Amino acid sequence: MPVLIHYNNQKFTPPSEEDLINFLSELLENEEHFSGEINIIYVGNDEILELNKKYLNHNYFTDVLAFRYNEGTTVDGDIFINLDKVYEHSREYSTTFYDECLRVVIHGILHLTGYTDTTAAARNRMHELENHYLSEFYSKKE
Repeated sequence: MPVLIHYNNQKFTPPSEEDLINFLSELLENEEHFSGEINIIYVGNDEILELNKKYLNHNYFTDVLAFRYNEGTTVDGDIFINLDKVYEHSREYSTTFYDECLRVVIHGILHLTGYTDTTAAARNRMHELENHYLSEFYSKKE
């Protein structure tokens, strides 16, 4: 699975590459998709704000941006994870940084498979899937 992980933010330690890559392969398979080339890029507030302004015309911080380059079941894309925002959300939602980071990576992968979160129903569905895959991740680690 050609998932490449890039670290542009060294302030925090995200989930291990080995655990993440194996898990994402299973997640894609469960969603009936296959990996093309996926880049996961860990960034901070400044970089995510610049990307959000440039590509989405949004002037605010976010925890994840996913850019999907594929059509069909072979997934190609870039997922930018803002570790500063992930840390903030972990404190806000009383969860661990690790769990919140996994949730955001899952969220990005779901976007690359075609899920959206533009309506309340779609956000609820994505949240359900995030919870499902977080549970799957931990059940495999036991």
